[in-house]
Amino acid sequence: MILHGNVLRHLNSGKLFISFLVLFYIVFNIQKAFGQKWPAGIHDPSTIVKCEDTYWIFGTGDGIYSIYSKDLINWQAGPTPFTKTNFPDWINNYVGAFEGTFWAPDIIFMNNQYYLYYSCSEWGTMTSTIGCVTNKTLNPDDPDYKWNDVGFLGIWSYQPGLALNAIDPSLMRGPDGKIWMVYGSFNEKGIVITEIDSVSGKPKTYTGNLPGLSIANSWTGPQSYNYGEGEGASMIYRDGYYYLFYNKGGCCAGIASTYYMVMGRSKNPKGPFLDKTGKSLKINGQPSGGTVVLKHDNSRGLDDRYFGPGHFGMYSENGIDYVTFHYYDPNGYYPNPAVGNKGGPTLGLAKLVWGEDGWPSISFDFVDEGVYTIESLFSNKVADIESQSLVDGATLFQYADSLYNTQKWIFNSLGSGEYSIQNYSNPDMYVEASGNNNESTLVITSDYNGETNQRFRTVTSPNGKSLIYPSTKDAAWGLPAATNNDIRIILRSIFSNDYTRWKMNPFNETIWVSEKNLVIDHAEGINKGIFVESNGLWSTSVFNYSWLSVEAKGEKNDTLFISFKENPNVSDRRNRIYVTSNGGQSELISIKQLGKPSSVYNSSVDTGIDFYPNPTTKNVFIESQYDGKLEIFNHAGQKVIELHFMPGKNKLDVSSLNNGLYVLHFHSNNTNLVKKLIKN
Repeated sequence: MILHGNVLRHLNSGKLFISFLVLFYIVFNIQKAFGQKWPAGIHDPSTIVKCEDTYWIFGTGDGIYSIYSKDLINWQAGPTPFTKTNFPDWINNYVGAFEGTFWAPDIIFMNNQYYLYYSCSEWGTMTSTIGCVTNKTLNPDDPDYKWNDVGFLGIWSYQPGLALNAIDPSLMRGPDGKIWMVYGSFNEKGIVITEIDSVSGKPKTYTGNLPGLSIANSWTGPQSYNYGEGEGASMIYRDGYYYLFYNKGGCCAGIASTYYMVMGRSKNPKGPFLDKTGKSLKINGQPSGGTVVLKHDNSRGLDDRYFGPGHFGMYSENGIDYVTFHYYDPNGYYPNPAVGNKGGPTLGLAKLVWGEDGWPSISFDFVDEGVYTIESLFSNKVADIESQSLVDGATLFQYADSLYNTQKWIFNSLGSGEYSIQNYSNPDMYVEASGNNNESTLVITSDYNGETNQRFRTVTSPNGKSLIYPSTKDAAWGLPAATNNDIRIILRSIFSNDYTRWKMNPFNETIWVSEKNLVIDHAEGINKGIFVESNGLWSTSVFNYSWLSVEAKGEKNDTLFISFKENPNVSDRRNRIYVTSNGGQSELISIKQLGKPSSVYNSSVDTGIDFYPNPTTKNVFIESQYDGKLEIFNHAGQKVIELHFMPGKNKLDVSSLNNGLYVLHFHSNNTNLVKKLIKN
């Protein structure tokens, strides 16, 4: 349980009464006030486990608190294995003052049953023990549903000479089938590991396995109660490495909590564990290493809702690694007047993504950047703008999918799981929440400045149901009632129903241009030779508008209308045209306008070069006083022929060229000549 480290600090600072209020909140408010709703209230969540079609998490509370869900989003309080007054007698032999509030459980399925491990402790002491209870099923309606306690595991504290706190168990299965438990909190031993027998559920009895091997700690001060920082550990395995996650900092102060998660890895479950810089997670007498996995961004204040994240757990399904943890939600109540009683313990859900270097990171991006239609799972209608009116203050409505461009939305990642949402028909229009409560109106605005009410988050269940919610609010996009009517989309409280659920349907934009390199004549003119192929909306921009322009916008397939001024210079000049889809895909067209030929270039006599016939269908004859080189370019600027000619008459076969206009560059006797050739 992640309370214990701060308890010692509270005892030494005369703030024990606050700690008791915290405990009261955790074991009472979460269980009594929480129903079938998102986000879920919980402290010290276990790893997710799935039984039949239901997900389960266990947490700190009387009798071992539990919640269950069908989609990982909406959770409901479940039954407890024990009660506050009815729990195994052996516990009081090791924790005499234990009163039925179990801390920081974890669960694993092995030997065809579920093994639920739990912590028991005396408040404000290091007198603790870890136990286990088993069940064949987690479905309370199943005839086999029955919890059976394993009995004393042999893990307890405080033992003379053992600087260890026996709380916060977490279980994992290695690639060889071995079961490992990591546990421990705020002591010299810090985090320890012990191997578990998969049948009995108890630690194996070989020498050195009990109480376990210390694998992580961190010295943070000279006082005995300040060293060994770290608790709430969890371990996973991937591609040859064991990854250890645990918490540093302090918990249990609402949004004043400084908890954060760190990690290291090792090829051996017993360590040594090193962070990404190579620093060990276990160093006696000084702060240890640990690559930060998740930490509140204090520079953002309340705009970052994830205060004091801790108690990492991972669950995998359909190739996605889901991460659970608790954090202190500023929208929830916590008895700490110093921060306005803000910071209710809340279940967080994210994804674990793996980098090319083999290290993981936490991502809150449940939706890839791109263009989507947003379909209500209740009505099968889609999010649109009221009457398709692209004006400031227009509200979001649901309408039947009519393929209007206003029914498409652009999601742009802002980092940390936040998005700006633009309307596809006019990307200058953004969605914002215009009100100050959970019934806020959703509108579009052209005045985008990145404020919190213009930032949204998403969370998506394994079955593809998504919530869309403001970055800092516990409310989500939804229908005001269960209706198929054309109706306003609002922000509302979230329960287990489909009128706050959406299906994100990707619109896979395509855009292509027929030419990416265009050569144009020096004279003023127009070019209609480039074709744009697209399934959506697009716009154009020009690098240098002083001498070249192009039509500004288009839809689906169209031909670009390019106009250009005369190049008064002898040298060529260049420009660029960008063709960009409303969803952000872009094609680049490079433009080269030929230089204006000088009088010497326009005179065959002066240069001593002549060619004929022009136009031609097959052969070109070149007559020159000197040897030289001829380069022929097509209208896209691609060189198609290069010829080294001799003094006299030269013959060139151009029958293989496509019909059209070609530009000839002659280089001879230190002069250059540019001519045009028409091939018929």
